[in-house]
Amino acid sequence: MSDGLRIFDMPAEAPGDDAPAAHAADASTAPHRPRWPGSLAGGIAILMVITWGVALVCSLAGLFELGVGLSISAILLSGLAVVAGIVAVVGNWGRGWGVAAIAVGVLLNPVVLLYGLSWIGAL
Repeated sequence: MSDGLRIFDMPAEAPGDDAPAAHAADASTAPHRPRWPGSLAGGIAILMVITWGVALVCSLAGLFELGVGLSISAILLSGLAVVAGIVAVVGNWGRGWGVAAIAVGVLLNPVVLLYGLSWIGAL
């Protein structure tokens, strides 16, 4: 008897049947969820941090145009890391890397960090 909710229906098993073993074999051959979207989001977040670090070094060395360009690139990479992280978390495709990418993309965004440090009074 089914009420339309198939998730609660138990499979019909005959006594002595190897149905659990058959279900275990099906579960092991089921395709795994891809984890590359989460890894991609984490990689973009790491690239954003490296880009912003190089931008700071260039700005301190007197290469202001290059520093500004890299800072803008870091801001865009930050937004991309957050969006890719959200996609990874919602789709359950490498959720740990997705959460890390969202946290790094938001907290180490150059604009957010500038406002945070200015609010603290460090700058």
